[in-house]
Amino acid sequence: MNAVGFHANFDMTNDKRFKILIVAAEAVPFAKEGGVADVIGSLPKALAALGHEVCICIPRYGSIDPARWSLEHTGIVRKISMAWHDFTVSLFQTTLPDAPVTVYFVENAEMFGWHQKIYFGLDRHDEYLRFLLFCRGLLEALPSLGFVPDIIHLNDWQAAPCAPYLRTTYRHLLRQGATRVVYTIHNLQYQGRWLPSILEEVGLDRGSLFNMGGLEFWGDVNWMKGGIVYSDVVTTVSHRYAEEIQTPQFGWGLEGVLSLRHERLFGIPNGLDWDVWNPATDDALAARYTAEDAPEAKRRNRTALRQEFGLADDPDIPVIGIVSRLVDQKGFDLIAAIVQELPHLPFQLVVLGSGYWHYEQMFNYLAATTSNVRVYLGFHAALSRRIYAGADFFLMPSAFEPGGLGQLIALRYGTLPIVHATGGLADTVTDLDVNPDTGNGISFTHYSASALQDALYRALRLYGQQDRWPQLLARAMAHDSRWSASA
Repeated sequence: MNAVGFHANFDMTNDKRFKILIVAAEAVPFAKEGGVADVIGSLPKALAALGHEVCICIPRYGSIDPARWSLEHTGIVRKISMAWHDFTVSLFQTTLPDAPVTVYFVENAEMFGWHQKIYFGLDRHDEYLRFLLFCRGLLEALPSLGFVPDIIHLNDWQAAPCAPYLRTTYRHLLRQGATRVVYTIHNLQYQGRWLPSILEEVGLDRGSLFNMGGLEFWGDVNWMKGGIVYSDVVTTVSHRYAEEIQTPQFGWGLEGVLSLRHERLFGIPNGLDWDVWNPATDDALAARYTAEDAPEAKRRNRTALRQEFGLADDPDIPVIGIVSRLVDQKGFDLIAAIVQELPHLPFQLVVLGSGYWHYEQMFNYLAATTSNVRVYLGFHAALSRRIYAGADFFLMPSAFEPGGLGQLIALRYGTLPIVHATGGLADTVTDLDVNPDTGNGISFTHYSASALQDALYRALRLYGQQDRWPQLLARAMAHDSRWSASA
């Protein structure tokens, strides 16, 4: 099963070429807040390389500079009435850099153009209106694009309203079933729940849609559920996560809905654009490298990283890197539980990220009071690359991780992941203690502070086996995470 393949007549492994429209809230290089942007920016490139005709559609946020990205007005303008207000929506277009993929931007100044941020937060009523306007704007414009998709690929709750719209107001766009709808869950936790009164505001029939088999979820409208029940096929970003979300532990209340649709629920691993993530050509690094010269080049990158963070260049202790949102989901509650131990362990920890205030303060305190912990609060693209290249280990103790890109980038750069065996982390990281001949990292199965601490001790023991290190780096870098394996 491949990335958006389904049904015998939509098997993308055959020679037929499809027209695919991918709809999402963000895509690199234009707008990014989470990992979904990396997926939406790289998957179309892989699909286009297979011969499919691919288009992307995202909103045009105020942070997207028309001049920088050579945006052109398509001439398509639509008036849309929603929430007792008339909105004017325009459509712009450009091309994805280095790929024959057209990117469309739905523009409305009030909802998108006046704002630099991609997301406002689910407690704001206009968060729902803006993405519903995005969906309707796209569907209103679609007949004028000259692009008739065989597959409409929706991503997360922000694009999910397209699915119920396509079963009702815009059913003609499905061409009597000739166009199929695929819905991808990147993170089930964020579902887009709101009051049912929103349906009348956005032109959807409450009587036919607000029920247990439709959008209703514990008295609320749930757009994630709408994407699941009104699409032909549902995918998520790893095999393990597709299984996990059918259980109460990971289903966030939707496990029953997903279990009922298990025959059309598929886990398809995220891929990585190896042209973008390539240590042999990465300009951000102190030393570029391939698997053949990785041991020496990574030592040079580690030295440079230590200098950048003001750490001692001690060859006898490893550097552990973190590039992450500092939130509970990413396992920082476990790190907080062993925070008193960190200054006394023989490794250096470098952290890049932002998130919950108490985790930011925790790392600030450690950086100010210890000699082996440093932090950069915020995001810095080039620095993230230097951490991937200069660290010996990469820590991802996530409570749950639908797919995960950090561990894939770490492996690509020859940095061994230390992970909690969940979701995509379990699919991609094989524990070296369990499988010494094929392992590519360290994993722990029980989500606890003691299990994390044990994993860190195992990493230290492994680092002491320097005679194995060239082989381990080569094995990590040989892990095939390219989109060609999924697309």
